[in-house]
Amino acid sequence: MESWELKLPKRGEARLGARKPRAELVLSEEGSERKLSIPVMVAKRLKGISEERPWVADNARSLMEVERELERRCCSERAEALLNRRDYSTAEMRSKLLDDGFYAPIIDEYLRRASDVGLLDDARYADAFIRSKVASGWGERKVSAALRVRGIDASGLDGWPYEYFDEDSEYERALEIASRKTFSERNRFSKVVRFVMGRGFSGAVAYDVAHRICEDAE
Repeated sequence: MESWELKLPKRGEARLGARKPRAELVLSEEGSERKLSIPVMVAKRLKGISEERPWVADNARSLMEVERELERRCCSERAEALLNRRDYSTAEMRSKLLDDGFYAPIIDEYLRRASDVGLLDDARYADAFIRSKVASGWGERKVSAALRVRGIDASGLDGWPYEYFDEDSEYERALEIASRKTFSERNRFSKVVRFVMGRGFSGAVAYDVAHRICEDAE
């Protein structure tokens, strides 16, 4: 005889660790148990359906069919709610949905659909991200590293880096940023170099800016 049980996380359990709490779906048959971790929002909807229409999930096979369809629907709803707040790279979105506990193949299925219809577009995301960070004073190296964290290889982008950076503008922006900061006389040159490179500018730009800052300080 098959049976199943849903176990929702206890209130406040989310604060016990970094991972979001999951619900547990326990399938029992002839003394053996199979436990599945599923998103809480999916579990709540599955519970509601089973109470309203118990015949829909009267065996393990039909139960899993209902659960997977609910998970597809909830995955799409969760992703689109996130996208209503801001744009995401594909890798960022995948990470978010995995954190929510969605099944990886269902996530990948959603990501393919979202990319096909333009809800997710890494080139669009990267262009807006780069322009925003350049306006905030970030250098090429720092922008490239930040994109890498978000699953995007800057070297594969059209126009990178020449559309966004050139040597003259890099130097002028780095000099402007460094000029806002006061550097003590002791080891001033090396302090400026470290500061400028820390903002993502190249070593060559950092050295040129350090020379200029030191000259102006004399």
